[in-house]
Amino acid sequence: MDILGEILKQVIQGAGAQPAPAPQQRQPQQPPAGMPSAGDLNDILTQIFGGGSASKLPDVVRQFEEKGMREQVDSWVRTGPNKPVDRRQIEDVFGQRELEQIAKPRGIDREQLAEVLSRYIPKIIDELTPQGQIAGRR
Repeated sequence: MDILGEILKQVIQGAGAQPAPAPQQRQPQQPPAGMPSAGDLNDILTQIFGGGSASKLPDVVRQFEEKGMREQVDSWVRTGPNKPVDRRQIEDVFGQRELEQIAKPRGIDREQLAEVLSRYIPKIIDELTPQGQIAGRR
């Protein structure tokens, strides 16, 4: 079951929602230098969350909680507004070395990747927990 893939498609498309150009004007947009493309971002988030079934969701949540961000994580899991997380917090949770290992082969800047992840991870965790809780966790 590829629940993560469906959520990623919605979240990534929703974040960049802009009026579509007329059909004859459509051209593939390249991300700014050092930024992940939609395909790279999809691959990275799938890697972080453990494939289409999001099997690593409990581990990702635990990583944030262990770094003192329980309040933010609770806001993402529960219903209601999501509290923000910033680039530095993402680097603290995943580690600069791991982010560099994800970013470098794709030609992405580590800091820009952390910035992008700070925008998407709360939304994805929110979408993966529609009932306000993580499956199998109290």
